[in-house]
Amino acid sequence: MMKFGFVADGVFKLLVVVALCAFLPAVESFLLAPRWLAITAIVLLFLSAATEISYGARRGEKRYVKYLAIFDSLWVVSTIIAVILALVGSPAAGLVWFGYTALGSLAIAIVFTTGANGPDFAEDEASGGSTAASD
Repeated sequence: MMKFGFVADGVFKLLVVVALCAFLPAVESFLLAPRWLAITAIVLLFLSAATEISYGARRGEKRYVKYLAIFDSLWVVSTIIAVILALVGSPAAGLVWFGYTALGSLAIAIVFTTGANGPDFAEDEASGGSTAASD
């Protein structure tokens, strides 16, 4: 069941990426965000989602749920702050929302691809070395 949560969260983020791509001009104008920041945030959110899905399919350990909970909770807070800033016409709205989305997504991708969570290259080298020797 835990693996499903990681995969579901990743799929939700992919749906957000698709929605942002489809409505990018409208989101940019509402949040008064520069295009480069929006595209950077979208790409990093996509990578984060793919990393979560991959991690959920491989391991999905309960002790890493806290990282997703922290990211998602702060994402909701940054969304509320960005909407309030956008409604008063502040250009900081885009920086808050896209900035947090980009940096938070990068942090999630790093957590799920490094250290004990990352791929085991020793196994790849061992199996790759034996097949290379037989070629």
